[in-house]
Amino acid sequence: MNEHIPNKDVASISALAAWTLHTDEAYTTDLALRQAELITLDSIGCAFASHDAGSPRRVAELVQELGGNPQCAAIGHPFRTSVLNATLLNCALVRSLDFNDVQFIMKEGKLHVGGHCSDSLAAALAVGEMLGSTGRDVLTAITMGYELFRRLRNLMPYSSVWDGTSASGLVTAAMAGRLLKLDQAKQTNALALAAARCVTPSIVRYGELSGAKNMVGAMTAQQGVQAALLAAKGMTGPKQILDHKWGLVSVFEPSLGIQDLWAPIEDSLYILNSHVKTFACIGTAQSEVVAALEAHDKVKNRIGEIEAIEVTMADLPIIRKQQAEVPRLTPSTRETADHSFTFLPAVCLIDGTLTKKQFDNERWNEPVTKALTAKVKLQVSNELAAKAPTAMPCNLKIRMAGGETIETECLYPPGHSFPDRGLNQAPVVEKFLDITSDFMDRAAQDRLIDGLLDIRNQTSIAPIMGMLSSSAKH
Repeated sequence: MNEHIPNKDVASISALAAWTLHTDEAYTTDLALRQAELITLDSIGCAFASHDAGSPRRVAELVQELGGNPQCAAIGHPFRTSVLNATLLNCALVRSLDFNDVQFIMKEGKLHVGGHCSDSLAAALAVGEMLGSTGRDVLTAITMGYELFRRLRNLMPYSSVWDGTSASGLVTAAMAGRLLKLDQAKQTNALALAAARCVTPSIVRYGELSGAKNMVGAMTAQQGVQAALLAAKGMTGPKQILDHKWGLVSVFEPSLGIQDLWAPIEDSLYILNSHVKTFACIGTAQSEVVAALEAHDKVKNRIGEIEAIEVTMADLPIIRKQQAEVPRLTPSTRETADHSFTFLPAVCLIDGTLTKKQFDNERWNEPVTKALTAKVKLQVSNELAAKAPTAMPCNLKIRMAGGETIETECLYPPGHSFPDRGLNQAPVVEKFLDITSDFMDRAAQDRLIDGLLDIRNQTSIAPIMGMLSSSAKH
């Protein structure tokens, strides 16, 4: 039996390629450009902050051992490296503290975590730096990438065994091909080649979390950039990959609306639904942290009097799933601690802050913290979900000895983005200043902030990218 797909079925990847090369008017509005600038600022701040984290430190060592054409900056490091190595290292840096942006999407009528699109953002910066691309071209490539990520994620059922980073290879290939100014035929091959290498199983994000959680996005991004570079040289890819039964139909389900991949933009841009984490932990716990911090002053001198902590979160499938993750209830690693709905409120009530320092010295094993963590009870509420239908709200009730109850609630954390107005600039800048203070002085911080919030007017992003290594304290 001939298993070849008719020509009409090969059109999906080609139609998608054409869409990725088109500049929609929505990409170039002041709101979209400012949002992309703020997300880029936040991502670079996250990269600096994770300079000493385990995963990127190992990648940096490997990159230096391998060497390579010094085309691109290694963020926070005093060396330059090839575009592929820079993609791997810089994407790992952005991701490793789980401090970069987060998106929420509707799945089967329920709000769900859509992913972390800035996992791939540094790929566009690396390619743009190599090519000397204009700031506006880089920003529109990033915005298109965010939009493509949403569309690909919409083709992944909630019950999918594949991780959301499976979309990242296609996204990075699309961004890179756009910046390389590939024609439709070569962009088609870039996407096809990337799709052939992008699939990631969900196990990387559940159970006892490993270093793979922080690296799969970077590894997939590197593959995507490589695919675009190969396509530029004339390499071809399997154009039936989105349609054939031997392709990715079990990953990106065509029946969910494959034609939506290249449909005109009608809803608000996905980048405008991208939220900045103002606290170094999982995106679904940002409101929980705010609620705990608000209660800190009332209990800071009475931690021993706390009898119980009731944490109520939105009744959503993703929240139920995360609350049921046993390793997170009593974390034993940095990766499970910053995903723990029990440890996070406990350490916030004790310290009154949440930065990467709250994860130092295996804080989750400290007797006082461990005892308070054990007093946290997790539950969900439909009523709470209805109060903030586009967010992950949290209500906190602390039961004190003697019967006193202390209650706090957060519906929208400071980094929440609203589609009609985007992010509030102040908390993004404040976060950047805080998390980069160990790596550069205030003058260098201000220069970077000024440059990154004016990317749209840069004739080449190369000078700004050059600052990312020269700004670091060595």
